[in-house]
Amino acid sequence: MSTTAKTFFLDQHGCAKNQVDGELIITRLENLGYTKTDNPDEAALIIVNSCGFIESAKVESLNSVIDARGQYPDAKILLAGCLAERYAADFAETLPEADAIFGNGDISRIDEVVESLMGNGDRPVLTTPQQGISCGERTEFLNFKNSAFVKITEGCNNCCSFCAIPIIRGELRSRPARDIVEEIRGLLARGIFEINLIGQDLAAYGRDGIARGDSGNAGYFTEPTPLAELLRQISSLPGTFWVRLLYIHPDHFPFDIIPVLNADHRILPYFDVPFQSGSTDVLKRMNRSGTPETYLNMVNRLRSELHTLPTIRTTFLCGFPGETDEHAAETAQFMKAVQPDWSGCFTYSREEDTAAYSMKKQCKQKDMEKRVALLQEQQDAITSERLARHVGETLDVLIEEVIDDPEQDAGIALGRVWFQAPEVDGATVVRYELDNPEHQKKVQPGSVCQVKILGISGVDLDSAIL
Repeated sequence: MSTTAKTFFLDQHGCAKNQVDGELIITRLENLGYTKTDNPDEAALIIVNSCGFIESAKVESLNSVIDARGQYPDAKILLAGCLAERYAADFAETLPEADAIFGNGDISRIDEVVESLMGNGDRPVLTTPQQGISCGERTEFLNFKNSAFVKITEGCNNCCSFCAIPIIRGELRSRPARDIVEEIRGLLARGIFEINLIGQDLAAYGRDGIARGDSGNAGYFTEPTPLAELLRQISSLPGTFWVRLLYIHPDHFPFDIIPVLNADHRILPYFDVPFQSGSTDVLKRMNRSGTPETYLNMVNRLRSELHTLPTIRTTFLCGFPGETDEHAAETAQFMKAVQPDWSGCFTYSREEDTAAYSMKKQCKQKDMEKRVALLQEQQDAITSERLARHVGETLDVLIEEVIDDPEQDAGIALGRVWFQAPEVDGATVVRYELDNPEHQKKVQPGSVCQVKILGISGVDLDSAIL
């Protein structure tokens, strides 16, 4: 298929923060006169917006560049994102498949990279200091309709010993609250219903310049916290919407946000807190100041003080250096005690330049995978039990897509209720009458409708439209 000189295809990888960067790239290129295509066959420029966080993600992103070069020899290939930021100097010499390499310190600089690449035929390699936060107008969102991520911080000061984020995205920087509120105001005016606040650690919002010491981030515990004040300002906005908080480090949970959530049901009691381990020994080597006991106390306090029973999502990292079978058993017991609604369980990735890279007693891959499988099996059972509590409830659902299957007697749509975050949690299956015009109107992608929860299917909910 023929291409035109100003068409581009975005191959998006990585986390929600990288997705926002991808959306900014789309907008900037469109402002330069380029047209986005969903078919790489039509693209003169293919951008791989990569992830450089863990080994598997790095391999996936690299393979995307190599595959694109092989399949689309006439297109220009631009490697962007975290992988490009982390290894730009190396790739300049070792990755000839990429025609340009662009980091993520300042997304606005992609203009000059693309114009150099497409205009002069140069091979630009550009990374900029990690200063400020890339944000601004976005003409397209890569989520399902009427859901958006809003970045409120960039970088991280926690320095967990396994994590490469501070290496890639630098130290913590926070956006002014007025800018965040105005962005959300604009999104609501465009019909966005679900606002997902993101950053590496939302609890650290507004704590720029506070470094982690031997006693942990003690300064983050002081109240009132900037996050609570931000949420109060968001709460002043009129309208019907959801605000979800994603990624809060459990070592310094800002408990003063509880009254804000209790006063405004639009700010959802959904917390993504990465515990990573249930072993005191392992947590200490991870450079965590918390313990399984303090983490469990945190969860119990949230469940006792919030008016609506909160949803707890977490992650567990299996096979951290020095983790034994006994440590893994402690994590399994911790999971049972916490009863998280959702968990992601992952194998440890040995990342150069992190403190854990040179630690002794690196675990075998087969042992890590076995521990992941056992934890995930246990979590699936817990999730099913906790979802069962919602059977019989009437809940709002944000419709994501309608399933067009002529063999079905009833209409089927997929959506999410408030305790299901985009992309990482289960879905809600919505059943409706195909010949009912009111039902068809209610289940349009991006709409919000009420359903009755009828049952569960694994980690998904079954429901019927009301």
